[in-house]
Amino acid sequence: MLRNFLTLVVAASVSVAAPAGAQDALSMRAVRYYRADDAGKTLVKAFVEVPYEMLQPSGSGADAVLTYSVSARVLDSSGMSLLPEALSWTTRVPASLRGPNAVGIEPMQFAVTPGVYRLEVTVADSVSGRQTQVTAEVEGYGRIPPASDLLLSPAMRVADANDTVPQPGEMRWGNTLVAPVVKLRLTPLRPQVFYFLEAYNGSTEEQSGTMEVAILGQGGSLVTQTPPQPVRIGPGGGILKGSLDLDGLPEGEYTLQVTVNLGGTRTQRAAELEMAGLEATLASQQSAPVAPAAGAETDEAYFAAMTEAQLDTAASPLILLMRPRDLRTYESLSVDAKRRFLVEFWKGKDQNAATPRNEERERFYGAIAYANEQYRVGRGRQELGWQTDRGRIYAKYGAPDDRLRRVQGGGAPPYEVWRYTRGRPRFFIFADRTGIGGYNLIHTNDLQENGIPSWREILTPDAVRDIGQFLGQDFLGGSSGSNLF
Repeated sequence: MLRNFLTLVVAASVSVAAPAGAQDALSMRAVRYYRADDAGKTLVKAFVEVPYEMLQPSGSGADAVLTYSVSARVLDSSGMSLLPEALSWTTRVPASLRGPNAVGIEPMQFAVTPGVYRLEVTVADSVSGRQTQVTAEVEGYGRIPPASDLLLSPAMRVADANDTVPQPGEMRWGNTLVAPVVKLRLTPLRPQVFYFLEAYNGSTEEQSGTMEVAILGQGGSLVTQTPPQPVRIGPGGGILKGSLDLDGLPEGEYTLQVTVNLGGTRTQRAAELEMAGLEATLASQQSAPVAPAAGAETDEAYFAAMTEAQLDTAASPLILLMRPRDLRTYESLSVDAKRRFLVEFWKGKDQNAATPRNEERERFYGAIAYANEQYRVGRGRQELGWQTDRGRIYAKYGAPDDRLRRVQGGGAPPYEVWRYTRGRPRFFIFADRTGIGGYNLIHTNDLQENGIPSWREILTPDAVRDIGQFLGQDFLGGSSGSNLF
């Protein structure tokens, strides 16, 4: 009876980011799916985040571990347990995973009949004996819904014949493997969101319709929205899934909303997400193109432990900041001389010599790391991200103050417009003429960069007009002047 009612999915914990200030509290989310082939029961998939900082390690050195037990109960509206006793299991992870904002994911699933239920999960630390509980209310569907709850994830993949086993932290939906989280937390280095839900069709005929995805800000304000995409759902139901690249989304709290129009019925499902700031992301991940010694705040300490190959990696993007002949001088130096060259170069860029840190160096290499992550082109990655047009501009000037992004449509290729209002006002227009993400700079007012004279012909009059409205310029009137710059 127990096997038919509740199946526990025990997976190895996986470390993911947790919100700041939530190191002593559990959090949980449950998503529901209708199962017509199981007497109309509701399949519930729940997952609990366990902050590692609330646990005490046992052992020492490389052998130290974090050990905790998890127990779960499902109670009906009268408080009666649907199971003879709580289900329990134990999780062990290396203590090296313990740190700020690191959590483990404990997934489980069970099925319920129509009604309201209470899911209680208790986590007990094996060393301190401390117990922490989290609860969630779950309602079993009374009849077939138009769609399931919406699940957001930082990673989703389709299992193939050679890869059918879920990895630690993954859950399976048919042939789709999803990494569940209680609340999705994106970063500028990981800005892609995956979404997953089921749509249900109670008729015996296939239904066709559309689906669109929107990002909403505070108060439900629309930030961005995809065009309606055609969908088809066969008898019984089907899976709706996809991904959205939210690169450039400002730091803050958002809602991802999926709208499905199917068989004359309009259904919306939503889930919350968070975008972290670049500075906080780089600080937490200690992102850099090379690995400096721990605590290397000064320029000397930063470059001191690097091998010659690492020094060359750090020197390569300096072509964006120095004359080519100066970089050729670097290439002819000994290892020690290369190290001194880099130290002296960055000392000259330090805008606050009174502090041991060189904020300008940290900003630049953080921007290089971001550009390499976000702007690389092609599967082979022959071209580093900072060497692309967008990556080069990002490394030189940082994130734009305003950004216009348009997908392909109306005969125009995908294009982006970056506007900088701090310092000397600049704008940059990029177009993806390849269709594979290879955005090229086609027009700018920056005299140090080269555009394409025929850039208007690459786009369409509507796209040029759209860009002009964004920048406050009349590009179609024959004037190359600017009302803003």
